Amino acid sequence: MTIGLIYTSLLAIGIVYALFATVFGWFADHDVGGLHVDVDASGHVDVGQPHPISGTSIATFITGFGAGGTVAHYHFEWSLLPGLLAASVTGMVLAGAAFAVLEMLFSRTQAGSEFAVGDAVGRVAEVITSIATGATGEIAYSVKGQRERAAARAVDGAEIAKGRSVVIERFVGATAYVRPRE
Repeated sequence: MTIGLIYTSLLAIGIVYALFATVFGWFADHDVGGLHVDVDASGHVDVGQPHPISGTSIATFITGFGAGGTVAHYHFEWSLLPGLLAASVTGMVLAGAAFAVLEMLFSRTQAGSEFAVGDAVGRVAEVITSIATGATGEIAYSVKGQRERAAARAVDGAEIAKGRSVVIERFVGATAYVRPRE
């Protein structure tokens, strides 16, 4: 078996794998210890954090290695070591580019319901449990399209009636400090 045949075989395997992953779309969907884990047909495991070593990047490396080696061997007629170097560089560059493009694409389109408490500061909220003088009540507000609730106290310690609109000034721990909306 010649090195050219190995390069060509790897190129074909990479292309067939890409077609297989495209046609079958997904392979498994699991919950592991309360953590949602997706494993798609390309071997990509999604647990919320992207990783450069995934089925997609490995398949892209194999395809790039095969393509670079095939071009180096048959077109440029390079010997073994320069051909292996060209194949390796091509595979690394293509795998890195594929990861970068997918990371950029998914980081911009992926949304979550998590938010920092600071995201709520300045938002308008509704008092859902009256805030008595010097006491704690409860407010409801929206962040990232989701209705949230929090314990609340008046900034000036005054009473605020149920149903009143307030503005969240700050959080201390899980307690919001609010003022009536004018």
